[in-house]
Amino acid sequence: MTRTRLVQFGVLALIALVAAPTALAKDKEPNFVQSFLADVELGLGQFTDELIIFPLIAKEKRERLDIQPNTWAKDLAYSEPELPKKRFNVAVANNETKPLLLLGGTLLGGGRRDRLVTRDVLVAPGGRVEIRTIVTGGPSETRKEAVPFRLGSALAPPYIRERAEFNPTNTLVPSFVSHFLDFRNKGDKRKSLAAINASTQLNQLCIPCHQSLASFPTASGGRVVGLVTAVRGRIRSIEAFGDNRLFKAWFEPLLKSHTFAAAAINAKAKSLRIPEPGKGDPKKALEEVRVKAQRLLDMLAKARYRDDDAPLGSMGESLLLRTSNGTRGVAKGLDGKFVHLAVFPYDPFEHALFSRRIKPPNEPDDGYGEDGVAELQRRGTGGGRLTEYERRLLRRLGGRPAGGVGGLPRRR
Repeated sequence: MTRTRLVQFGVLALIALVAAPTALAKDKEPNFVQSFLADVELGLGQFTDELIIFPLIAKEKRERLDIQPNTWAKDLAYSEPELPKKRFNVAVANNETKPLLLLGGTLLGGGRRDRLVTRDVLVAPGGRVEIRTIVTGGPSETRKEAVPFRLGSALAPPYIRERAEFNPTNTLVPSFVSHFLDFRNKGDKRKSLAAINASTQLNQLCIPCHQSLASFPTASGGRVVGLVTAVRGRIRSIEAFGDNRLFKAWFEPLLKSHTFAAAAINAKAKSLRIPEPGKGDPKKALEEVRVKAQRLLDMLAKARYRDDDAPLGSMGESLLLRTSNGTRGVAKGLDGKFVHLAVFPYDPFEHALFSRRIKPPNEPDDGYGEDGVAELQRRGTGGGRLTEYERRLLRRLGGRPAGGVGGLPRRR
């Protein structure tokens, strides 16, 4: 073989080696999330005072999964391990006859501290798994003696769930809750999510939404398996389940978490005089959200997926996903079958509002003395950002912030 022929042969072999992985990548089997997404479509949206909501409808009725949602399970046991791997971990013993699905965002009252489950977990029949949780109130909410565990009636708001999934810190929920302590019922001194969830004022704002969406899970002949929700024109989450039965089990806790958070955020936004997107034009708002929702669903099919660690002793497969625009999500499967998907687009509006803890005006221990006033004035004049509450507090204490809300110049 001549030298020229050898060179030609080498070049062809190199091209074949480079092209082979590309060909294999194109032929790669879709994962259980991508297969599920190919089987669902976006239904007609509904507009309420608090939410815009679109159903995810399976093209054909999906086979019922042999999984027990913990919202319906009765034979469970929660406990605080004597030597937990993480300080506030909780052990879950499943005495049911089916695998148990415990969703990330589940609120657990009880023990010595109320807690929030950070990630989805599947517990085998007769199995026991230690799960990661974070607290839902500050140190003052610690009990002297442990009390029996109980499940909350709602999942945590999407803002908290998104951050708990990817950055589970014990300051997360108290920081969020601090913005809504003024909505607590009269005489309720708790500084926890439980106190906000018990708010009569906010619950009353949610009642019309729940009434108008009562038939949502049973529409389309039982083929509804998920929903896309938007608050104030911004998509807050995509939630999907492996079958209609699982979706129905979780629909009310999901709806409460969204409408409750929406009512609280709307009240907060009104106090800051932020206009409501889509107000007075439901058709336009619905169409805008529908376009965004379909675009996001299309992006999920092309998202980057990678395996995620699961708690020791748990069942199933876990995936993390990320789209090209930074949207993140988590998914759970069992034996290659789709079980649950939660997707949370990044929301700079909520992050700007709730990423910092505040204290309400009626709290006697807010710790602002003369030094505190000087610090607020320094931050306001030095280009720092003050919260709306800090501005009000500064005015009450006799100081004058240099700028408008958040340290920005006042409008003239």
